[in-house]
Amino acid sequence: MLYIEKSEKSVQEVVDKIQEICSNYKFGVQHIHKLKETLISKGIDFKNDCQVLDVCNPNVANEFLTADMSLSSIMPCKISIYKEDGQTIIALNSIVQLVDDINPDLIDLAQSTQKTILELIKEVK
Repeated sequence: MLYIEKSEKSVQEVVDKIQEICSNYKFGVQHIHKLKETLISKGIDFKNDCQVLDVCNPNVANEFLTADMSLSSIMPCKISIYKEDGQTIIALNSIVQLVDDINPDLIDLAQSTQKTILELIKEVK
């Protein structure tokens, strides 16, 4: 499942706002993948602005990894912000679904983590 929110802000404004408020939710932005810039640097004429933010709450990451190291394959959480048909889109894959596929015993932690990130996204949009 993919959660999608639309924003009137530009892609960069959304990225900047996430960076600004992320710590209020006990998350940090670890890295920003600027896909348009990367593809252009590889000689691809890519038109849509797209940035993917790796976000992480270290305490949550520790809980997940202490219970099951294979969950590292879906970490950190990714928030995608892109332009499509003139509209800024903020997207998040279902953390609950991803965790459930690997270790259903951790579904409660996945639900609370997803809830927090969705609250952050709603504040940003």
